[in-house]
Amino acid sequence: MQITPTASAVHYSYASFWRRLAAFLIDNALIHLPLMPFIFIYLKKSGLWNLIVTAQNMSHTLMADTFTAGAYMSIINTFQQYFIYFVLYRMLFVMLYHGIWEASKLQATPGKLAVRIIVTDINGNRLTLMRSCARNLCKALSNITLLIGYIMALVTENHQALHDKLTGCYVTKMEYDAAPVGVIEYAGFGRRLIAIILDFLLLGTLLSPLNLLLIDGTKSLSEIFNYNLWHPDTPIMPSIDELIRDMWVSLASTFIVFFYFASWESSRFQATPGKIAIGIRVTDSLGQRLSFWRAAGRYMNKYISNFTMLIGYAMAAFTPKKQALHDELADTLVIKSQVPK
Repeated sequence: MQITPTASAVHYSYASFWRRLAAFLIDNALIHLPLMPFIFIYLKKSGLWNLIVTAQNMSHTLMADTFTAGAYMSIINTFQQYFIYFVLYRMLFVMLYHGIWEASKLQATPGKLAVRIIVTDINGNRLTLMRSCARNLCKALSNITLLIGYIMALVTENHQALHDKLTGCYVTKMEYDAAPVGVIEYAGFGRRLIAIILDFLLLGTLLSPLNLLLIDGTKSLSEIFNYNLWHPDTPIMPSIDELIRDMWVSLASTFIVFFYFASWESSRFQATPGKIAIGIRVTDSLGQRLSFWRAAGRYMNKYISNFTMLIGYAMAAFTPKKQALHDELADTLVIKSQVPK
């Protein structure tokens, strides 16, 4: 099955609020996850983590010792000052992240590329860097309206948010009118579930050397979280070195899983080992092999399926083409097929 869409088969429609929300969640994950280890390194080097631990230990004696209370408030004020700096730098970074990506030839951030949407001016042309940054600066107005500026994309005729209207921009989605020819048998939910179980069994083996780094006799972050949840009066704080170590291991594991799915599903097999084992593969909406970046976008959309308490995965059991939410967002299909030789 090999189909090449013609130019006339392609058209653009305004991106829905929910598709834009999915892009927003993906972009925020991409912005913050890689920064987490560096944030904790900064907390360690700056001494702020020691201030936080000291403040937590001193909080139980505030009523008994006036000097302790004053010292405690000094610590809190210092932390708040650094936190304000962090917020300001983050705002600048996020504006440049969106501004540069959306002014590039791709016309979209990685999150928007994952859900197949782009940003254009009123004539459908690419934005200049200045206009793109201005659009993202105007998001401050969408924020201070208690997010109503964003919700406008749900109710306006062209799905424009407040910052889109102020800068004369649109967010559009590319679609194909053509449909795959020939008989296609979509892979059902049960078959896909077996495939993902096989894949994660294999991934568990691949990641086991990394997981050994977390076994050193100390409490894991999840154990500390559960303890603090059930013992709010006597909470414990992990050491900053443990936090940094766990963040690096988690980040490395995330990248390994990402490249596992993106590489295999964009390969000539069009499937991960788990999918190969039960005879299913991943294609685009026209039955063609995915590029690496299209497969990467499909994987990133799985975070959206996770956010829905796994309902996004369950959609594969009852949608017409057996598509999960991440398939819908990436315009991909999972079909029964012989693996190409």
